Parts: sequence; structure tokens; C-alpha cells
Amino acid sequence: MSGPTEEYIAQSAMLSFAPVNAIHQHVQAFHSYADSRGNLVPAHHYCACPKHTGEKALMRQCVIYDSDKADARLIGIEYIVAEEIFKTLPKDEKKYWHSHKYEVESGQLVLKTKNWVPGMVEDAAEQAEMKQLHTTYGKTIHTWAFDQHPDLPLGPPRLMMSFTGDDQVDPQVLETRDRVLGVSTSHKREFRSKYLDTSYEPVEGADQWEHTKDEGLAFEAKVVKMEQPKQGSGRVATWKGKQSLEDVLSSSVKPQ
Repeated sequence: MSGPTEEYIAQSAMLSFAPVNAIHQHVQAFHSYADSRGNLVPAHHYCACPKHTGEKALMRQCVIYDSDKADARLIGIEYIVAEEIFKTLPKDEKKYWHSHKYEVESGQLVLKTKNWVPGMVEDAAEQAEMKQLHTTYGKTIHTWAFDQHPDLPLGPPRLMMSFTGDDQVDPQVLETRDRVLGVSTSHKREFRSKYLDTSYEPVEGADQWEHTKDEGLAFEAKVVKMEQPKQGSGRVATWKGKQSLEDVLSSSVKPQ
């Protein structure tokens, strides 16, 4: 589908897109596979903030595309939480999360504005967000390994990680990104060093791969026994969530 059809345009005028309309931020960076650190992919994050204090984002949820074009491939999701939330996670859960300290400090993560926005305006606009993202943690799942299967989302979902040091990314990759997107990794790095607290150290438990010897994390499907609905058995599928189904369906659960 190269563009919206008349039917699509007509339907969009009367349908609800509240979750999509809540997206207010676009950042671009690179992710690497948690089970193959030598492979990276570009990731455009479109993020909303369902939990906040009014001044600070406690949790962001992002849909991830391979580009910012209208026909971009939807490749995954990322949940981003503030440090105080990450600290409360169980130890076994933390292994799925990565820090954002290096991504922000190095300039690898960039706020993606429209092409007509002047660089000085972008620098000023990003400061508040970069200060917050600097101490956050992300849990990222990609459902489309488009570098390996460009036409269809084949294979199991993949856990993704960020980078934590200068010697981990091919400089040519960053040069290509900067040229194509019209950004400057080196400028972002220098400019952010003036306002970020670079002495900040990530919380223990994140970036688990750094503390293992050539070992990563991979999701593998396995066959398990299960109870399933069957005609005449009296077994049916039902809601078993911790919140009431009415609250979930009516969107009455307010952000904490």
C-alpha cells in the first residue's frame, strides 16, 4: 500500500486513534541483538508517556520503526522507565533491561525533528528530555529482524540492547546515519557534555551482557501443556487480569 486509499481516508475520519495521538516524541538510535551483539539495526522510536508526575516521565512506551517514512516497517516496541522504577524491579527481571547513559552522552540517541528546524533550536528543545532519558532504562523487543528478513517478520521475537562504549559501533555506521538524517553525533556529544552529569553510573542489574563471558539472551519457543477451551467441556476463555475488565475496556485506569 503506497498511500492512503479513499476508503482509508473516509474511515480514519470517524475512528478513534487516542493511543496513537498520544505519541509526542520521536528519537532515533541503534539497537543490537541481545544474542548477537555484532549486529545492529536503526530504530526510530515514537513514544507516549502514560505515567508521569507532571514534570517527570516515569514510564514511556514506544513503537519502533526502521525509518521515519510513511511505509516504514513496524519492527518492535520499547518500554522506558525512570531510575526509581527500575530499582524496584526483581533481579531476574533486570537482565532484560538496558541503560541509556551512553546512548545519550555519546550522541548516538538523537531527537528527530523535522528537517526545517534549525540546529540551535533543536539543541535547546532536547535538553530537558535528554536530562531525563540519561538516567532511564529500556526493555526492548523486536518482532521483525528486517536486516535478515526484509520482506516479512519471520522468526521469534528478539530481545534488544543498547551500546555502552565508544569501541562498540562501527564509525562508518554513525557517519552514514548522520549524513542521511542530517544530524551530528559529535556535535551532540560535545553539546550534551555541558549540561549532563556524566559521572552518573547505571544501576546494577542493567546491561547484563557486560557481566557475562560472550553470553547473551535469546527467546526460544517451547511446547508446553495447556488447558484450552473445548466445546462441551464447560471450559471457556475468560478475563483473569488483576484490574477489572470494565476498567480496562473503559480506559478508566488513570496513570499513576
